Amino acid sequence: MITKNNIFLLFDFIRKQKKISNFHIKYSNNCFVHTKASKLADIIIKKNNIIFQCKIHKSLEEILLILIPILLNNKNFFIGQIGQSLDGKIALNNGKSHYINDKLSIIYLHCLRSMCQAVVVGVNTIIKDNPQLTTRMVKGPNPVRVIIDPSLKLNNNYKIFKDGLSNIIFTHSSIQKKFKNTTVYKLPKKDFTLQIHKKLQLLNFSSVLIEGGATTLSKFIDNKLIDIMQFIISPMIIGSGINSLNLKPISNLDNALRPKNKIYRFGKEIIVSLNF
Repeated sequence: MITKNNIFLLFDFIRKQKKISNFHIKYSNNCFVHTKASKLADIIIKKNNIIFQCKIHKSLEEILLILIPILLNNKNFFIGQIGQSLDGKIALNNGKSHYINDKLSIIYLHCLRSMCQAVVVGVNTIIKDNPQLTTRMVKGPNPVRVIIDPSLKLNNNYKIFKDGLSNIIFTHSSIQKKFKNTTVYKLPKKDFTLQIHKKLQLLNFSSVLIEGGATTLSKFIDNKLIDIMQFIISPMIIGSGINSLNLKPISNLDNALRPKNKIYRFGKEIIVSLNF
């Protein structure tokens, strides 16, 4: 049976496969293995058509149907994720955002974190939300937390500096500060986002989640540094609030981004996944 306690083992098993379109997977002795007999398989994958032959909760099945094809087709990727209302808002004007999306979306987000080696957020996300950025809803390793803090506003009072897990801060400030369990990299101010992307690759992070907020995601999209962008959309209309993206303005719709896309039903919400 596939549960929140072993779903990462499945992600890890699939990630390690050479490019292959068909295989049978069995869960045995606390690990996933190949099996030649389809009748014994827990999961059968045929050219991205995924068949479950084991007990699995519907929500986890929906998650795997979205995430397994990404692991099969993208050995190295930067994936962006944002939860929003139907009219594209991620928070009220006062900054309150709990809860626009369903609780099931939190499990999905933690699954995304568990299949990535690093999770990237902007400094304002840390200041406003004080998140942990862990995989506590599923059993699996925590990604390295990467914070973009151009002016080095942060201090050691936030949760990410108190749990002993690894952090990286990117800045272009000359201020000298010491943070617990954190490596600080000073990068040139010019083309700052491009410099961050390049440094993450040099640090051998092959799978990176750009989690927020709107400014950070927008800069990565504007610089064409996102391979996959996912919107988890709640059937809610807020009206006024903070936009999910703030991209550079265009003067002609011919310049609008029109990536390939897939739309998934996810509980009471939908996930729109864009491939750039």
